[in-house]
Amino acid sequence: MAGAECELERLLANHCAPVFCHRKTANLVATRRELMDALPEVLADSKISWVQLCSCRKYCHILFYDRERLERYLQREGHQSFLKEHGYAGRTMEEQLSLLAERYESYQKHGNPFPHEIGLFLEYPLADIEGFIEHQGKDALESGYWKVYGDVEQARAAFRLYDELKMALTTMLAAGFSFRECCAAQTVA
Repeated sequence: MAGAECELERLLANHCAPVFCHRKTANLVATRRELMDALPEVLADSKISWVQLCSCRKYCHILFYDRERLERYLQREGHQSFLKEHGYAGRTMEEQLSLLAERYESYQKHGNPFPHEIGLFLEYPLADIEGFIEHQGKDALESGYWKVYGDVEQARAAFRLYDELKMALTTMLAAGFSFRECCAAQTVA
């Protein structure tokens, strides 16, 4: 396997294991531009999609997502209201992702306001997103994969699961299993 593919697989195992194991809607990863050419091969036969949110000379910020899971998550009642408040109402999934990419890149390159709605795409609990906005990122009850302002025990359980999936994928990769085998084993586990 090519070096870029191996490097990308290690990166995805470390930062996107819950997504590739279909236990989370999406993860955001910053990757070196050179690794982008390896994406089609690494994602072949995968149900995971991706969208580039931003790129600069050296890095690309990529949102990897489980389309079916993301669509279901965004359709929840409170989530639809939140998205409407942030200008996403009446848009297809592709249009929503395009708007998110536009806002994220504007934040990265021009210092415009951070698109906090990205938390919803990343399957952060709505209470935690709203708490983060209200408290300006301060006074969180817990901090892990995101800052927690709502149900701490639910967040801790998610953090543990994500850590376990990351450990399982990285260990299996190091033992010589293919990335596809690693993800498949954890999806049914």
